[in-house]
Amino acid sequence: MMLDDVRKEINDLDLKLKDLFLKRMEVSGKVAEIKSKNGDKILKPEREIQIIENLTKDMEEEYKLEYLFFIKNIIEVSRTYQYRKLLNLGMDFKINCVSEEPRVDKVCYQGLPCSYSEITTNIMFPDVEAFNVDTFENVFAEVNKGNAQTGIVPLENTTAGNINEVYDLLLKYDLYINYSCITKVDHCLAALNGAKVECIKKVYSHPQGIEQSKEFLKEHKMTPIISSNTAVAANFVANQKSLEVGAVCSKEAATRYGLTILADAINHNKENATKFIAVSKKLICNKNHNKIAIVFACDNKSGSLASVLGIFAQHGINLTEIHSRPDGKTSWEYLFYVDFTGNLMQNNIKALLFQLTEELPFLKILGSYESEQ
Repeated sequence: MMLDDVRKEINDLDLKLKDLFLKRMEVSGKVAEIKSKNGDKILKPEREIQIIENLTKDMEEEYKLEYLFFIKNIIEVSRTYQYRKLLNLGMDFKINCVSEEPRVDKVCYQGLPCSYSEITTNIMFPDVEAFNVDTFENVFAEVNKGNAQTGIVPLENTTAGNINEVYDLLLKYDLYINYSCITKVDHCLAALNGAKVECIKKVYSHPQGIEQSKEFLKEHKMTPIISSNTAVAANFVANQKSLEVGAVCSKEAATRYGLTILADAINHNKENATKFIAVSKKLICNKNHNKIAIVFACDNKSGSLASVLGIFAQHGINLTEIHSRPDGKTSWEYLFYVDFTGNLMQNNIKALLFQLTEELPFLKILGSYESEQ
């Protein structure tokens, strides 16, 4: 038999599979119609397990694993279709959000004036009264108490990665991401007038500033010491009487606190940038938003996460970020933070969130915002 003959046979089989698939989806739609009337759940794990066991019990081992994957995918695709069908049939699934952006009179940020947080605050809210606090948690607390309508915090850096504390605080204070801004970060080494690079022994900065400049610090044998903020570090160094201490900070902070810039652009990644977010008490649904952030938990068993991520693909949704954090309650249990493109007003996004809400033990929308990424 020639290759062309084999290919023709496969093509014929694929056409038969296509007809069977369409018939199966049609029947799946009928199942959704019945369940919409009696309020039954789409996902029935016990029934799916029974179906798979029945179909694979007499199968040769050579093909069993592949067929198992094949039939699981068919079942999952059918389930996704049923959720979309339920929404089309008028199933009531509401996202608790507001369509009008609340008025912002006060903004809170962490650190001192001329920190990257204040620089970003002025970019995002140039004509709004802003005040600073000592910690990221205090930013969330001020917004939670109503002393500020929104708070500005860094979420991720292109060099140092995610700022996990902020992700944890989003859950602890039940606040939402409404805006984002990418701020270019160029660190300098600053010290008192008269200091020289070769004489600096200790360098103060935020952990992210230290991480982003670690190659420079290692090259010059400088010992990094953590500060709560780059501008706090600059202010601290300005109040010392030693020519052996320096700060990794912005040029604006160095100038404001009377320091001399000994070296510019010391971050090793010259495309260094930080993603800042603005958080508030309300989830905003805006037609201009193009990014959504959620956090979820899934069952701790083989294939669970892969199955959940497959749901995004089945709804035609592009994931832009995923990372995990301990759930803080049970050892070796994790929460998964996901960013993806889309708008809460889109039907496929509603269907996705409907399905995830129904099938996962925990899900929370963390935010909806417009992103330049």
